Amino acid sequence: METAENRADSFIDYDKLNVTEELTQSWANGGTYLEGKEEPITYPLTDNIRIARVAQFYALVHNEPLTAKEDYLSFLKDELIGIAYDVAEMKKDNEEMAFIQQLAQESTLSYSDLVTELDYPQFPEGQEDPLQILARLPIKVYITTSYHDFIERELEAAGKHPQSRLCFWNMAPENLAPEHRPHPDYKPDKNHPVVYHLLGMEQYPASMVLSEDDYLDLLWAIARDEKGQSHNGDSIIPPYFEHVLKESSLLLLGYRLHDWDLKVLFRGLLRGDEGFVKRRRSSTAIHIDLDEQPMINDKEKDRKQAEKYIKSYFKQASFDVKFSRSDDFINALWQEWLEWIGAKS
Repeated sequence: METAENRADSFIDYDKLNVTEELTQSWANGGTYLEGKEEPITYPLTDNIRIARVAQFYALVHNEPLTAKEDYLSFLKDELIGIAYDVAEMKKDNEEMAFIQQLAQESTLSYSDLVTELDYPQFPEGQEDPLQILARLPIKVYITTSYHDFIERELEAAGKHPQSRLCFWNMAPENLAPEHRPHPDYKPDKNHPVVYHLLGMEQYPASMVLSEDDYLDLLWAIARDEKGQSHNGDSIIPPYFEHVLKESSLLLLGYRLHDWDLKVLFRGLLRGDEGFVKRRRSSTAIHIDLDEQPMINDKEKDRKQAEKYIKSYFKQASFDVKFSRSDDFINALWQEWLEWIGAKS
């Protein structure tokens, strides 16, 4: 029997999958291994690009959410090493192949470490990494749904001193490093910005929000936190973060409409009550490239209807919507900043 869910999946344009969706599909098809079993258990459903659902399945298979998260991180590292090795082999670069094989033996390296060592991602000549541009801008607070510290690395390369923080939606990790512990008097500035990892960090796999249950638990934790009922008596939303959400202009980049990341960010933190939204500056914007939305038809009529729906949806949180590529917007923003600095001097 065809369900509405199946019909929705049939509309997905698989030529528009982003990197996360392609990786999720590989993880789903490659499967996960149980101790003592030689054959992997693979994700059995058709929606194998939905990472929250695939993670939910593997968490049930292992009967332990943490194991599924560790499995995902191991998969990411293996996949990256495999891709890099194939590229080096295609180029017949023996030195690079030997280097990659050496990296593969370094079990202590994180996925972020491997990306840095391999100098990924590599952009075409003349195109700059958007994260490098964002790192140079005088931004005090970066809110990311990435588990990785790519932003922090670019900030350090730009001569800044970032502080990483994570959301303690399921309590603070026991092995939390001193530099990741919150300080009640901490106030970020443009040279000492904070990078707030809403969905956890790979250094602490248990902190990662990956499965559907994790996302629902995060929303519940945020709701309890707003009512002063957090499970450990400490607020999971730092004071400086609350100020940013209520008083600052916000810029939202790089999300897909069906992503759990966007749903939780919008419903859990950005929308708020009516007074919350009214206090926020109106110069906020979300940048969505309709060409990269796999569930939107290319028909002109459908695209116009989609634009109308999206604008109405985000207007609830006082967000203007701009339909453009995030990379293009960031480059334009950087040029405007340079012009403003030049005019000011």
